Amino acid sequence: MTLLISGMIIFYGVHLLPLFELKNKIINRIGKKPYMGIFALISALGLGLMIYGKSTADFISVWQPISGAHWVPLILMWPAFILLVWAEIPCSIKRTLRHPMLLGVLLFSISHLFANGDLATVLLIGSLGVYAVLTMLRLGFQKQETQRPLSTPRWNALGIALGTISYGLAFAFHQQITGMIIPI
Repeated sequence: MTLLISGMIIFYGVHLLPLFELKNKIINRIGKKPYMGIFALISALGLGLMIYGKSTADFISVWQPISGAHWVPLILMWPAFILLVWAEIPCSIKRTLRHPMLLGVLLFSISHLFANGDLATVLLIGSLGVYAVLTMLRLGFQKQETQRPLSTPRWNALGIALGTISYGLAFAFHQQITGMIIPI
């Protein structure tokens, strides 16, 4: 549990930087691209510790998932992966959905909390869902004015294809990635 909590402190600590003037001071000192690189590395370290810490944590039951709840992540993770991909490509979905990545993380969180009721999952997955909701509330839901031209439908379709492939890979290698077996 120590690694999980350490990872959470690192991951959420670095994600709190944008709320403070410290982010701008760091960017002014080292530049935006180096800041983003360091931010990504620290985030990956924190997330890696969270995942590894969760896989090695003792099982402490908080609630008993309802029968058949293991199907919820199998269904909801497909659109979650598509949303995560759409967040990173120049697709027109961003004109409709203000926060596709945060919505994907929220779907991930909700789906996994349906199927798992242990303390480590609640800490890891629940905190990601809470973070997604709080960030969406902080950023707001109104569409931003953008100079970005409308993308073609091909980008939307590419997002669906890449999200589906990512979903399939995560499904196939779930145990190797997380240490958890997907009950089917």
